[in-house]
Amino acid sequence: MTPPPPGCAALGAPRARVPSPQARSGLPLRLLLLLLLPLWTAAASQGHSKSGPRISAVWKGHAGQDHVDFGPVEPHTVLFHEPGSAFLWVGGRNKVYIFNFSKGKNTSVHTVNIGSTVGSCRDKRDCENYITLLEMQNEGLLVCGTNARRPSCWRLVNDTAVLLGEKRGYAFSPDENSLVLFDGDEVYSTIRKQEYNGKIPRFRRIKGDSELYTSDTVMQNPQFIKATIVRQDQAYDDKIYYFFREDNPDKNPEAPLNVSRVAQLCRGDQGGESSLSVSKWNTFLKAMLVCSDTATNKNFNRLQDVFLLPDPNGQWRDTRVYGVFSNPWNYSAVCVYSLGDIDRVFRTSALRGYHKDLPDPRPGKCLPDRQAIPTETFQVADSHPEVVQRVEPMGRLKTPLFHSKHHYQKVVVHRMHTSNGETFHVLYLTTDKGTIHKVVESGDQEHSLVFNILEIQPFRRAATIQAMSLDADRRKLYVSSQWEVSQVPLDLCEVYSGGCHGCLMARDPYCGWTQNRCASIYSSQEPVLQSINPEEPHKECPNPKPEGAPLQKVSLAQNSRYYLSCPMESRHATYSWRHEENVEQSCEPGHQSPNCILFIENLTDLQYGHYYCEAREGSYLREAQHWELMREDGITASHLLGHACTLASSLWLGVLPTLVLGLLVH
Repeated sequence: MTPPPPGCAALGAPRARVPSPQARSGLPLRLLLLLLLPLWTAAASQGHSKSGPRISAVWKGHAGQDHVDFGPVEPHTVLFHEPGSAFLWVGGRNKVYIFNFSKGKNTSVHTVNIGSTVGSCRDKRDCENYITLLEMQNEGLLVCGTNARRPSCWRLVNDTAVLLGEKRGYAFSPDENSLVLFDGDEVYSTIRKQEYNGKIPRFRRIKGDSELYTSDTVMQNPQFIKATIVRQDQAYDDKIYYFFREDNPDKNPEAPLNVSRVAQLCRGDQGGESSLSVSKWNTFLKAMLVCSDTATNKNFNRLQDVFLLPDPNGQWRDTRVYGVFSNPWNYSAVCVYSLGDIDRVFRTSALRGYHKDLPDPRPGKCLPDRQAIPTETFQVADSHPEVVQRVEPMGRLKTPLFHSKHHYQKVVVHRMHTSNGETFHVLYLTTDKGTIHKVVESGDQEHSLVFNILEIQPFRRAATIQAMSLDADRRKLYVSSQWEVSQVPLDLCEVYSGGCHGCLMARDPYCGWTQNRCASIYSSQEPVLQSINPEEPHKECPNPKPEGAPLQKVSLAQNSRYYLSCPMESRHATYSWRHEENVEQSCEPGHQSPNCILFIENLTDLQYGHYYCEAREGSYLREAQHWELMREDGITASHLLGHACTLASSLWLGVLPTLVLGLLVH
């Protein structure tokens, strides 16, 4: 704990009452508080709401097993992990790290050095070989890197790197806005072939039947997010969908700067019939992704990340598309779409700005038997690439799954089943603060319930999360920073305190109460108690009320000052200090300080006795602390500190709200 200001007693220490009309700064105490009140008000307005995580936890893990340092700083990392495997490959600067996270053993680390093969370069940074892509293929792991701005690839076999030579369509820089998509022997890329070959980004097929690229006019400064291939009912109808954001063509000052999009291409596109269309994608169309809450008039236009969750029954139309969006204030929202809705929009919508009858075949239609797209169809689609209909979120209200004041950057989603057979979708969202939020989605799409249950600090030292990979089979999350790699279990049940009631109030579908502890449903050999009541889960516990807090006693002199501090474990609860039957202090969700603090400026006869800190969430009431303040005569202060020290201690402890409310009304 950070020490208090010099000469001031620590939290809970008695102090004598010393009359002093002014703080040492020379300003009257109340005037100083008035000056500081706007600062506190502004800070408090930025506190967490119930869309924030309920509790926070640091994942300590086991040193050498769950946290492994790189050694040198790695400014850029990429991950590759096969589900069910204990191995994790991490691409860094001039090397590939191979981690073996075998259960119950210290993690072994092996490195394969893959430095630049270029003899000369323009500056020191350009001389590096930053690994930008890891992809498992039949012959072994494909490793591609910047290679001093001459992108090259290697084949990693038996921990030996074999140079494959320079490759077109791979990143020149680790910071490059790029996507590379593999499908068997075909490769798709958004990276230009030559470093100085134009500045207009294109989506290309760089390896396969024929090389194709998008027209230069169909996207405006695109920032690519995700690409995927969807197998449809007929092989010729297979689609490539890619998600991106671009500059808004609407230059109205009130219009957003960015528009989020999904684009479609037919995987079997063979180009067109004319010289202008023979080398271009002829089936390109794009649609706007909408993520808005009409009830609050909040719009989220900037797509950050996308995760596709396949349907468990193999129905491609029911694949869920989770999109993370932000707005100009870096608030975030998560919207969920279905591939079926995206497909319907492209198949049925009119084209924006085109008012004639559509040609046959209509733009965007995939043709069987490797037929070329007619020139007229290509010309209409090329000049009017956007469809009128917008892709809206799933559900009756067409609104975000939730929105938050936190700035989310990446998302992965795990579909899991509880011990009683319920299905939950658990979202893991990285923040710009280097933490992970665990958000539980339950129910069907019409009546979905969402709860932000946990904030996880995955690293031993705070750092930005560079990459994240989910292993649903091993139920692990792998995350990397510039310093280290962490293996985080999905079932972090040990972080929930408070007995049965605290375990069930966490609403963590991976956890339940058994044998007097909060345990993982996967590791427990005994039946596990899990609540099916999202509003009042604690009522499932055998005991109707949680246990009371242990009594703590302290003896204090009359007229002394004292602080009572109650840690606010749950950010969704209201914490109150109660003396006898009176509520002396209340701290609502979103309270700026991590503690609910009761400041007693002048201890009188009426203020001795029992004090209870109570936390309430709905019908759940828990006694968090219980103190008894007892009389002790003859105590004198060892230092005459005055009001200035009182104020300094209060600021250190986060009790300024209490001082403002208490002292200003005297």
